[in-house]
Parts: sequence; C-alpha cells; structure tokens
Amino acid sequence: MQLENIGHWKVFSLETGLFSLDGGAMMGSVPKVLWEKVNPSDDKNRIDLALRCLLVDNGKDVVLIETGIGNKNSQKFIQMFNIRQSKNPLSDTLSNIGYSNKNITHVILTHLHFDHAGGAVNMGDDGNYIPAFPNAKYYISDRNWATGLNPSPRDSASYLKENYLSLEKPNILNILPINTEIIEGIDTYVVNGHTYGQQLIRIKGGEDTLVFCSDLIPLESHLRLPWIMGYDLNAALTLDEKEVFLNLAADNNWLLFFYHDPKTVAVRIKKTNKYYEVTDKYERKQN
Repeated sequence: MQLENIGHWKVFSLETGLFSLDGGAMMGSVPKVLWEKVNPSDDKNRIDLALRCLLVDNGKDVVLIETGIGNKNSQKFIQMFNIRQSKNPLSDTLSNIGYSNKNITHVILTHLHFDHAGGAVNMGDDGNYIPAFPNAKYYISDRNWATGLNPSPRDSASYLKENYLSLEKPNILNILPINTEIIEGIDTYVVNGHTYGQQLIRIKGGEDTLVFCSDLIPLESHLRLPWIMGYDLNAALTLDEKEVFLNLAADNNWLLFFYHDPKTVAVRIKKTNKYYEVTDKYERKQN
C-alpha cells in the first residue's frame, strides 16, 4: 500500500503478516471490558497484531524500517504466537510493489525484539545465518545493541540472538548513538520505557514528517496515555515519553505510522482537553 509522499520520499506500507499476543499483556492495567471493544480477543485471550514494515525510497536510497518476525521459526513457535504469513513474507511483499531484497540500501531496526528483527537475517543453504538484504547497511542504537547482547531476565525471551548476532561484521552493522541522523531526511528518536534504546524513526520532507512509532505506540488504542503495555520495562517512563511525543506529534501534525495495529496504518492527531483526537487516518486495505 502506497501512502502519501513525504517530500521526495515515496512511502510504502508493507503488510508482512499477523501474529497474536495476550490482550491483557498488550494493554497492561486497562480492564478487558474496555480494551476488548477495540481489540477483540480469541478464546486464548490473544489479540491480532500486524507486522507492518515501512519502505521509503528517494530515488537513490531505498530504506526498510523493521523486518517482521522472519521465517526461521519452529512450528511450536508459530503455533504459540499464531503467526500467519507467507513462506517469504518480506520478499513476497516487496515483490508486490516492484522491489526485491537486493534493492534495499538501508535496514533500520527500532529494537531487536523477535517480532521486529526476526527478518533481518535468513538461514543460508549451509545452515549459517546471513543478512537477508545483501546490499544493505543495518542500523540499531548502541543502547539496544548492548541490551540485545545482555538482556535483562524480564525481557530476555524477546531477544533471540540468532536474529542479529551474525550482522556484527564490518560494512554491515552500524551502531548509533541516540538521536542520530542516519541519512538526510531520516533520523532517530530514542525512548527507553518499553526496552532500552528503542529508536523511533522520523522521515522528514519539506514541511511534513512521518514517524514510525514502533512499540512506544504499537496500536491506535495506545494513543490513550494510560494504555501502556505490560511488556514495558518501565511503565512510568513510557507514560512520560508518550506524553512528550504525542504533544510534539499534535503540535507538528506528524503522520504516526503503526507497526502492530491490524487495521489502522497511520494517523494524524490533535490534542483536546482530555484526549488526543485522530484527525486523519489511513486504514489497511482488506484482501
């Protein structure tokens, strides 16, 4: 799905698949009687989540943000997380809009959790892990790379090292300080409540800005300030980071892109006395 251009950037939403996580964990302290109205659950209390990557192209740089959950997962893992995708989810989605893995020049990972970085590497014919995008440089924040190498017991299950250790090679992996311009028109906005060193990605062009919200605001539902994931390492910090970020987004009319919302692709918002109100919305096209 092609979205509006951001300056000289062509912008494409890549629907690579769906998976499911526990609805209570996704909504934290919010009662189910409230969240099930907007995010209905299955008989195991799981809600649907998208794996929506972003591609931007300025005619020279072809930049992929996030890589989905990948296709290296065991059948047990697939069943546990109710993963629904094609055999080669990113390759298939890219080919639908006229690109291939070889066209990608930059791969930016917001953080290294398995549902975001799982497609960064593939398993080669010899059984070794190789970069999925052979002509690309990869980018991750220094703090999240350090976290991925030595995660805390609380979120160690989300960091699967086979998804990223093989990227640590010259001319492939770029480890960034916080709030860095990667190339002209693309920079990072680092937050730490969900996990250390998560970098949101801002794409700027002319007077317009798109922000890849990753897991600071995974679903449209999380535009409500108190709706914070139970998965977050520091919910109080997330609350502070969300308020600062959403005020900036409202004041500057940023287009907010959701990685996990199964229906809503992106929104613009304005601040009211009590809430952040959606003023413009892109919804996922149903097959």
